[in-house]
Amino acid sequence: MTAPPPGGRGRVLVLGLPYFGRRLAADLAGLGWKARYLPHPGRSLPGWARVAAAVARADIVYLIGSRLDRGSPQDRLLRIRRRPVVIHWVGTDVQIALEEHRRRNASARIAERAIHWADAPWLAEELRLAGIRAEYVPLPIPLPAADPPPLPEQFTVLLYYPVDAFDREVFDIDTMLRLPPAFPAVRFLMIPSPPETLPAPLPPNLEARGWVDDMDALYREVTVLVRLTTHDGQSFMAAEALARGRYLIWTHPMPGGIQAAGFEAVSAALRRLLERHEAGTLPLNLDGRRQVLERFGGGAPLRDIDERLQVLLPR
Repeated sequence: MTAPPPGGRGRVLVLGLPYFGRRLAADLAGLGWKARYLPHPGRSLPGWARVAAAVARADIVYLIGSRLDRGSPQDRLLRIRRRPVVIHWVGTDVQIALEEHRRRNASARIAERAIHWADAPWLAEELRLAGIRAEYVPLPIPLPAADPPPLPEQFTVLLYYPVDAFDREVFDIDTMLRLPPAFPAVRFLMIPSPPETLPAPLPPNLEARGWVDDMDALYREVTVLVRLTTHDGQSFMAAEALARGRYLIWTHPMPGGIQAAGFEAVSAALRRLLERHEAGTLPLNLDGRRQVLERFGGGAPLRDIDERLQVLLPR
């Protein structure tokens, strides 16, 4: 690892998605960076002034999620800034960027001047279609170090369907709602959408719990996480489930998980797991746990980001 400069590792301003941004700023601060996260100021002129002042002071500006269109705040930032700007692409932002590219409204300035990272391998491949060279750099995912709890006695499926209408656009709710009637003896849980936001009537074996604060307790109830999307970044929930020895059925490939999309393929994968459960031959998914801990455990992604940022510091 490159030695930090005298007086610390430098100033990093983290902007973009709050969930990821706040976590990463705190993690970097723990390593000695003068890291700060600022939320989007919206229409607040004083808020934009604070962002502008922080940008001017920062050695590195780190955007988690971005736009690619000409005239966007990112485009204006790169017009005036000469010090490093990192853009970490995480999911739907790539989809929107590709649409801007198709409309011939993409900013060459953003594509060429920023340092581009993608938190999933397929996102890096997609970005190439917009002329962006992005490296696969996973974001840190907090994973439990303790031994995984045993699988529940009752075979239980966890479904994820967001509340926000925009986020819902990439989720296959039709397949998710077809699964409970196809497996009437199986218990299904859905988060974080409350029941009043879902098509009625819900199947009797589907419980919509809404927002859950204690995810660790929830994973103890779960045998398999099913995440069905038409577009996605690296799902933190997918990694969290595998780290606890749970099974994963996901549209995207992930070591230790089962890749499946559409009702027929997903129900077939689910049926195979259920048959093993009923036969008493379904153990903890220790292979999935091992693989996810090798990739994300022990602080490896954070160390990688730390080293990459140190290389970008002015000497």
